[in-house]
Amino acid sequence: MNEEFPSLTEDVLYCHRNGLLEDELGRVIFNNWKHGICDETIAKMFVKRKAKHKYRQAFYGVIPFKTPKLPTGDYVLGFDEKGSELFSYIQYLNAHTLTIAGSGAGKTTASYFKIMQIVPRIPGAWMFDLMKREFGVMRPISSKNGENLITLPGRSLKINPLQLPVGVEMSDWIPRIADMLIEVLELPARASKLLQAKLFPLYNQFEKQNLFPTLYDLFEKIKASKEANHQARIAILDSLEPILLSLTPKVLAYRQGWTTEILARKHICFELAGLSEVDKNLLLNTLILSEFTSRIARGISNPKMNLWICLDEAQRICNSSSRASAIASQIGLIRGTGIGMDLSLQGMEGVLPQISSNSAVKILGRCGSMDNYATAGRNMGLNSEQIHWAQMNLEPGLFICQLGEGKWRYPFIYRIPPTNLKRTDIGCQNNIDNLSGIPTVYASEFEIWGQTPEIHLPDENQIFDSEQELGFCKAVAQNPMQPSSTYPKIAGISSKNAKKIREQLVLKGFIKEHKLDSGGRGRSTLLLEILPAGFVAIQKYEGEIL
Repeated sequence: MNEEFPSLTEDVLYCHRNGLLEDELGRVIFNNWKHGICDETIAKMFVKRKAKHKYRQAFYGVIPFKTPKLPTGDYVLGFDEKGSELFSYIQYLNAHTLTIAGSGAGKTTASYFKIMQIVPRIPGAWMFDLMKREFGVMRPISSKNGENLITLPGRSLKINPLQLPVGVEMSDWIPRIADMLIEVLELPARASKLLQAKLFPLYNQFEKQNLFPTLYDLFEKIKASKEANHQARIAILDSLEPILLSLTPKVLAYRQGWTTEILARKHICFELAGLSEVDKNLLLNTLILSEFTSRIARGISNPKMNLWICLDEAQRICNSSSRASAIASQIGLIRGTGIGMDLSLQGMEGVLPQISSNSAVKILGRCGSMDNYATAGRNMGLNSEQIHWAQMNLEPGLFICQLGEGKWRYPFIYRIPPTNLKRTDIGCQNNIDNLSGIPTVYASEFEIWGQTPEIHLPDENQIFDSEQELGFCKAVAQNPMQPSSTYPKIAGISSKNAKKIREQLVLKGFIKEHKLDSGGRGRSTLLLEILPAGFVAIQKYEGEIL
């Protein structure tokens, strides 16, 4: 059935859809029309308003968004084009917020505006500075308001990524932490089996003491596992060692570190700028994943929001081309656990679908490409006219928002006032003494880990670092005094790797090279001989495997 409305009804609907009846006279004539009171004069008023709007739209352009009706709430979202306050409710942020805006669009200023209002009203707030040190400037303002905002540099943390979160079973946590390490360290999938196989006995070792293994324990455990899959073992060691050296035992060598359950009750600005990307990813994933998993395991359901996480430049945990996040898959599970995520991105390229679908509040600012306007706009339900208007008119401090809850669900525009905050001396000081009362257990045996280089001396107690070394040494033992070029084929390894392995075996004192001068212009031939230490190493290695 395709029945058209009468001409007058079409005019009234047009005026209503475009907010042309919001003034006092407009409300009067609209109420009269609804009650069947409409003479020729009132009808002309509707026609005149419609014609005037279309005229302005044709010649000057008209904002294609309805004027929002947001008169109540517990914090100010922003201001409309007339300067009137637009209110919203903090609890709405429990369903997550996603902001898409390019550099210079005012994302940080918008975060300042929210932080000043939200932090005093919730028990816990985590702000992550990943690229710059911007949120620390809020500390003086928070102090004036009686709030204690802790500025915490990344190298001042005392955490243990392997520590069991509150309420989580060991058998549930080990696969999660193994997957997190796989993604953060960008390891091959085979390494997950090796990590889990070594983590279970490590946890059992410290279980009776109510303590936990550290990443240093894990590194040493895998390093000593000569029988493990060579590629997976070397990949873990090569990726994990730089992190352990960079963050040092002062950050990671805790059998009992700061628990996220305690940190979630404090207002903290984590300053991770200056750390390497892999260091940031490890710390960020450890903190957020631990608290996510803990709340899900404890069965927390639909409380008031008590932890707000503001993550500027969150591309690293939202991008589908990055393996550095174990968080995105859980963002939909925590919507009812009292955690509100506030994620800011510079664009929609590669953003995981679950990030957008599980973020109820969506905000669009000035972007650098039409693709970002189109993709973000479609996710917000904008039509083509509104997307085009956004591309032509959005400027720093001006945003388009769609709320996920409440009576007003239409997209609307709002403005954030400029905030002139300067980093002062008091803002730069670290007040981590507020965390000194949290109990920790330091693994002092790793105090000088990595500071003293290992010296390899050839002795009978040495064994091989890989199965390839074993295979090469056995090939020499079974085929002594052959040219070095013949052994790679016998051992089943490449010539390039064979040269490195041969040099290592010579340094360890397992084999000896005899140079045979051919008398020509070519290179001298190297004949290889097995030494007694090599025989002992072969027997010891194969005995350990058995």
